[in-house]
Amino acid sequence: MAGETIKTQALCLSVRPWSKTSHIVSWLTPVGKVTTIVKGAQRPKSAFLGQYDLNYTCEILYYARAKGDMHALRECAPVEMREYLRGDVRSLVLSSYFRSLCENLSPQGPDCEQWLDCLSLSLDNLASSDAHPIAKLLDFELDILKLMGLWSGISPEGGSFELRGERKMPVSAETARCLKSPLSEKNLEVLLDAARVIGVFYAFHVDVSTEARRSVLSIIAKTIQKRRSAK
Repeated sequence: MAGETIKTQALCLSVRPWSKTSHIVSWLTPVGKVTTIVKGAQRPKSAFLGQYDLNYTCEILYYARAKGDMHALRECAPVEMREYLRGDVRSLVLSSYFRSLCENLSPQGPDCEQWLDCLSLSLDNLASSDAHPIAKLLDFELDILKLMGLWSGISPEGGSFELRGERKMPVSAETARCLKSPLSEKNLEVLLDAARVIGVFYAFHVDVSTEARRSVLSIIAKTIQKRRSAK
């Protein structure tokens, strides 16, 4: 692959400054994460202006360098811009969390195509689905656990979650039902209990920051309270 020019579809995970006029952009592609340098991206006449941003799915052409893990972006054209995410704080916060999980946990190689499909569909569902924001969070987190081979489902009768070692967490029938199909759950208390269960599971089994997740849940709760107060 090194020394080749590669064309692929990619979803923009992060954009960071590299110099006064250039960016470092991380992408999720069907074969794993790719980091590109976009030279002159912020110049007034740059061909890259408006062609990529967070949550965009783009068709990119990049030169894979033999040394280092940062490659040179040659061309970029947006395929799906998802502009609707900019108009809702909860969706924007969730999309940031979704991208962060994929950036930290997705594998390199052909298995990553499933991760790309999962992230793309989940970002699209932030606008198309009328499910509760916490339900959308749980649905994505469970999909990630399935992709990692850590989750195979739960019976509707309830039971317990097995954590590391011999520790177990009891789960009620209502919570089990929610975890089986989060997007169909409307009861906020049940959603919050399911979120607590999944949070503990992530803390034991997944190498990610639990603080980021707590911040996401806090922001969602505050926006819900504000909307209720405004009515």
